[in-house]
Amino acid sequence: MTEMQPRALIQLSKHTFVYRGFTIHKCPRHSETNRTAYQLMSNGDYFGRDFALAEAMRTVDNMVKARGRK
Repeated sequence: MTEMQPRALIQLSKHTFVYRGFTIHKCPRHSETNRTAYQLMSNGDYFGRDFALAEAMRTVDNMVKARGRK
């Protein structure tokens, strides 16, 4: 049986979220581009950056789905 992970986005603080076991950290806006980045981490491992919270969540969903296919 596969373990089902909850898909709820939990906000821990102003800049930190947890989604499906991954930490999503909201970085400060870039001074020149005025874009906010979201950094993905799990167990101290870095999994990249996305420029929208929805993109970061979709990236996590894709990684979890790919892990399930192995």
